[in-house]
Amino acid sequence: MNSVAANSAIVLLFILIGGFFAAAEMALVSLRESQIRKLEQRGRRGARVAKLAQDPNRFLSAVQIGVTVATMLSAAFGADRLAGELEPTLVSWGLPRGLAQPVALVLVTLAISYLSLVLGELAPKRLARQRAEGLSLVVAPFLDRLASLSRPVIWALSKSTDGVVKLLGGNPHADREEMTTEELRDMVVGHTDLTADERHLIAEVFSAGKRQLREVMLPRTEVEFMEADTPLAEAAVLAATLPHSRFPVYRGSYDEIAGFVHVRDLLDPVLTGQIEPISRLVPIRPVKFVPASKRLLTTLSEMRDEGHHLAIVVDEYGGTAGIVTLEDLVEELIGDIRDEYDIEEPPVPLPAGEVELDGLTNLNDFAAQTGINLPNGPYETLGGFVLAGLGHLAAVGEKVEIPGFDLTVTELDGRRISRVRVKRRTLIESPPEPDS
Repeated sequence: MNSVAANSAIVLLFILIGGFFAAAEMALVSLRESQIRKLEQRGRRGARVAKLAQDPNRFLSAVQIGVTVATMLSAAFGADRLAGELEPTLVSWGLPRGLAQPVALVLVTLAISYLSLVLGELAPKRLARQRAEGLSLVVAPFLDRLASLSRPVIWALSKSTDGVVKLLGGNPHADREEMTTEELRDMVVGHTDLTADERHLIAEVFSAGKRQLREVMLPRTEVEFMEADTPLAEAAVLAATLPHSRFPVYRGSYDEIAGFVHVRDLLDPVLTGQIEPISRLVPIRPVKFVPASKRLLTTLSEMRDEGHHLAIVVDEYGGTAGIVTLEDLVEELIGDIRDEYDIEEPPVPLPAGEVELDGLTNLNDFAAQTGINLPNGPYETLGGFVLAGLGHLAAVGEKVEIPGFDLTVTELDGRRISRVRVKRRTLIESPPEPDS
């Protein structure tokens, strides 16, 4: 009985050694970049952890050697010693001697496998993930020395592995595929520790990363420009009637933007009633120019860092396509920001199944409000889609049919489609009433 207990203790020791290596591996590979940087500043031991974590190939091979050797020793020693101890017991229970030996070997192997999974893999790894930083500080010195001592063995294993990979047609130097943007977004947005608002904001950031300025800009037909020769008194009256703080200034045409003027300069009491051109009386401030193909988030970062609140969007021909403001770009991430100067149109009562939208609604906002995804094409707005579908300049009352819905032009602003009514199409017409 004493020999059984001693042999069992030795097997258990091998299993626990394997569990130590498994826990060490999990602790180091679970460290995030922020944790590694923090540990690197915690003295020599923390620096050693950072060194190991930043070079995983160095310690993973050593850890794998330790896990494999410990597992093989526990299985081999247990099968050799404990199976022999169990065999007489099985014979005493009436099992034939010729069958008792293989049955004892199978039972001992199953028992060792169970303990190896629980004590040598699952439990150590789960605990290591919960205490990654603390455990990493404990195991790092040992693993660092083990990796140095095992370097010849690791080199031999690496070369052997490379040869097998080449033999099977693989590339031994290729790494795993990098995580795609979609996978990263799904992982972050699905994180249970984030609130619904935080997940929504992160999803909007990922979505905005693909959007270009042409999709979110205010087109030039909707921009309030001021000519450089406009009398100050006239410009002040215009500025006082509009809810804008900055106005692009042009010379000759909208494609020749000289800069912008601020409303506080136009309404300066000292200059009240002056009829000289604004270019002589108030500062024309420099304005940022950006291509229509520029990404939204890149532009937002640049405007924030450079202190710009207004940017002129330039098309591929060098002409003015529209403008974007810092507020517009932020709203693409967090939604509309309304203040006391924003004019909110009262909702128009419509029959059930109908909605009326601005023709300048971009396709992403249209999909969010209606659940209808319009096909991509040479347009960025709802009005542009309807115009492309018609194939000619629109007239009030004309409509474009899409699966399940009619898009009807209800209002024009010059030649631009300014309002579109979306109506669900009745799929089954009511049968005519029979004649009496």
